[in-house]
Amino acid sequence: MLNVYLLSGEEGLERYVTHLLELAGLSVNKRETPQLLLLLEPQKIDQRTLKELSYNVSPQTPVLCIGTIRKITGVSHFKKIAYLKRPFLTERFYEILEETLGRRLSLNPEERKNPFLGEDEKIERLRKAIPFLAKIPNPIFLEGEPGTGKELYAHHLHAWIGGPFVKFAASALPEEMIEPLLFGFGPKVIKEIKRPKEGALSRARNGVLYLEGLEHLPISAQQKLLYFLDTGSFFPLGIHEPLSPTLKLIVSVNTSPGQLIKEERLLPSLYFRLTEFSAHLPPLRRKFIDLPLLVEHFLENYGALYRQPYRSPSQELLEKFLLYPWPKNVLELEMVVKDLILFGQEKIAEEIFRRRERLPISLRKLEEELDRRLEEILREDELKALQTESSRRGQGGHHTESQ
Repeated sequence: MLNVYLLSGEEGLERYVTHLLELAGLSVNKRETPQLLLLLEPQKIDQRTLKELSYNVSPQTPVLCIGTIRKITGVSHFKKIAYLKRPFLTERFYEILEETLGRRLSLNPEERKNPFLGEDEKIERLRKAIPFLAKIPNPIFLEGEPGTGKELYAHHLHAWIGGPFVKFAASALPEEMIEPLLFGFGPKVIKEIKRPKEGALSRARNGVLYLEGLEHLPISAQQKLLYFLDTGSFFPLGIHEPLSPTLKLIVSVNTSPGQLIKEERLLPSLYFRLTEFSAHLPPLRRKFIDLPLLVEHFLENYGALYRQPYRSPSQELLEKFLLYPWPKNVLELEMVVKDLILFGQEKIAEEIFRRRERLPISLRKLEEELDRRLEEILREDELKALQTESSRRGQGGHHTESQ
């Protein structure tokens, strides 16, 4: 594993970049000879600390500087220096990282463009399960509230599988069109259409069919889907010859399966057939430890896409984010950060306050949520303090370094 020596002048950026490095299999380790020196917002790093680098790090070590200002002082000792201006896309970060290191990182296209971010242990387990879930032929059942990232997870599974990716969202279709478009149909089955048409199952051959919102499928369509899972074949409407495409089926629901079965909107036999391998994506309010990381990610990516200068969110705004329960989860956070880039912090702070006022949340529940989040933050701070102390002991306490 390659080692990276990292110094930072901004805590939020350090956390984000460290996470991206870990996702690429790189280790931030200041006690061993590094293969890369990474300076984050170098103009904010103490100059004495930068000067000490000439004694601690070989001048042949490549240097990558990331910052809002293209101003680099105190690093003339090094032979190879690259610069990445903020805000930046994750794909561009990995590209310039590879150019600086002179080697290819083992990341697939989805991991480069849309990484499955999160330090929460539930997210880490989901991320580690991706290669296994992609390899097995069984269908994968994704459960979680709207906006928790089920489609993103499906795309990450697909990146390991290959072939076409076909999304079928039954909620966006009239009920009478769901079966024809999912299974296909023969000529003249639908009066206005004279030619036969392939369904989503056929179009996903040798790839992935992501069936979003299983609860929106009529029971008759669920029965046909169960037949396909049991036999490996299905009959398009109006056609008497079965089709047997090989594909990976990924199915998601936005509502509790138990409630759906109780309401007779989900076949119990289909549910049990699908859930041999399942994954539950937690709501944002259950992984608030990742909220600052996600805010940084969306600020960098959408700032780069909209060509807007990077502006760090104020501590007051981040506190408002932590007090808001995000009923639409990560998707809502993403939309809010987009607006933050376009309209500024003051307007977004007011909007978050208005959204809170409209939510029917009892004071007791809010207090319980705040207590839980505070415990997460304190636990993280304690861990950082222990790591800092351990690092200082390991280095003899001679150098001042940004953690």
